[in-house]
Amino acid sequence: MQNNYKMQNIEAIFLILIVMINKLIINIPYYITDLVGTGAIINLIYIGIIGLIFVIILNYLFQKFPNSDIIDISEFLGGKFLKIIIGILFIIAFLFVSYVTLSDFSNLLKSIYFKNSPTLFILLFFIIGIIIANLVGFKSIIHTICVIVPFTIGSVLLALFAVYDDISIIKFSPFFGYNFKTTFIDGLLNLFSLYFIGYYYFLIPLLKNSYDYRKITLSSYIFSWIILFLTVLSISSVFSMNDNSEPLNSLYFLARKIELGNFLQRLDALFILLWLVSVFAYLSISIFMVNRTLQKVTCVENEKMFTFPISSIFLGLCLLPFNAHISSFLESTVYRYTIIVLIFILCFIILILANIKFKFRKGKFND
Repeated sequence: MQNNYKMQNIEAIFLILIVMINKLIINIPYYITDLVGTGAIINLIYIGIIGLIFVIILNYLFQKFPNSDIIDISEFLGGKFLKIIIGILFIIAFLFVSYVTLSDFSNLLKSIYFKNSPTLFILLFFIIGIIIANLVGFKSIIHTICVIVPFTIGSVLLALFAVYDDISIIKFSPFFGYNFKTTFIDGLLNLFSLYFIGYYYFLIPLLKNSYDYRKITLSSYIFSWIILFLTVLSISSVFSMNDNSEPLNSLYFLARKIELGNFLQRLDALFILLWLVSVFAYLSISIFMVNRTLQKVTCVENEKMFTFPISSIFLGLCLLPFNAHISSFLESTVYRYTIIVLIFILCFIILILANIKFKFRKGKFND
């Protein structure tokens, strides 16, 4: 049986938010500040405007394809060959980003709570959950996301309030960071923090009302950017811009600073539990996207049949014995360029060319 459930508007917005929240959990705000230093706030406003313009243009480009995702549009433009190529690239991207997420979070859990436990046990906990979630179906995953997102956003906002007294305008001086080039040219690499835009390429066929696509994308984009901005603001207020050492998890250290009176201290354990469910929900939806993309590429009727082999490959990927240097390179460099090239360049070009081909065919038909 296929996953035929169609999302309501709020469910689609929450799906995008769970993607953004998980990028916060795996230290993405630190990578932003590490690249541009004290120019992080200006840089975020800068890439936020670029991202918003990009989303508006996406809405225009998708108007000619009201019931299609990027896989369908690739087939329209270049036939089955291009469809397969783009499908494979997105499968690799979804698995790679999921690998970064699970590896980082499992290392966090192991370092704080399970120092003597094999990493395999932590990974199996998530993998088994992902398999069950995808076998149960897309609807259950979405409902779980709708439950967890408000609480997770609340934890991020609490982290901001915890460092409210530490926020000072002096800490963001000089406002343009190291120099103009770093903040506005090199800083374009921080577009990778808007990874959730990649899900906009697949959203329309999953919506109950595809005509709400514009409303959903713009709303989810604005909410996601605000959450990212507040998190970077909080982290920049606590961690020194001149310290080149990467924290284990910047959001976790913010959570440790939260104290709500004498009876509610050290809420970090509760937040870790909340983030654990959030990571599980995100990974479940990510594997669902891999299964759905494979189903479109192979034309197999039941996408759930891919759950076991894809989950096994995902587990094997997470068990690869990368050293610290290679892992850092994958997360800080390969991760950035993969997202930017695939989401902001390649797929954007495909959409433009598909629109040109659509207009050419329509004009030829009218003639």
